[in-house]
Amino acid sequence: MTDYKKQRNLILVLLFITVVVNYMDRTNISVAATAIKGEFGISTEAMGLLFSAFFLPYAILQIPGGIVADFVKGRILYPILLVGWSLATVAQGFATSFLTLVGARATIGIFEAPTYPTNDKIVTNWFPRDERASAISIYTSGQFLGLAFLTPVLAIIQDSLGWRGLLIVTGLVGI
Repeated sequence: MTDYKKQRNLILVLLFITVVVNYMDRTNISVAATAIKGEFGISTEAMGLLFSAFFLPYAILQIPGGIVADFVKGRILYPILLVGWSLATVAQGFATSFLTLVGARATIGIFEAPTYPTNDKIVTNWFPRDERASAISIYTSGQFLGLAFLTPVLAIIQDSLGWRGLLIVTGLVGI
């Protein structure tokens, strides 16, 4: 195997891992939801708002995120995004109110929005045209494999460390 092919494979493994971390930090709130609801006395409707706090900025910033990905190299942009959403995930563990939780969730959405455009840009730069679809399918599978295998792990972490510990640990994994 050539060095270039080894580098491409390493890039693909790293993209896969970041997608797993990305989805872990998106979904950890679902594992923690019941405990958060109880601690803060949040209604079911308010929990819906908390879940939505991620998706609104995430959706709105997809196109601007793609534009940023076109102008900023992935090796510069990706660490900023990964550390940004990971710090916001950790911040959730220190939330003192429902509003600080909403703010942290929105911040995760802001930092995660450019990740898929950046992933696609990286694949476009590193893989020949006839290998791009396969590469994209491999890193994208990280979201489903991550959810399938990590959800029980997240539940165990929460059982051991509480919901705050869960959010702090999962944020630290990204950092």
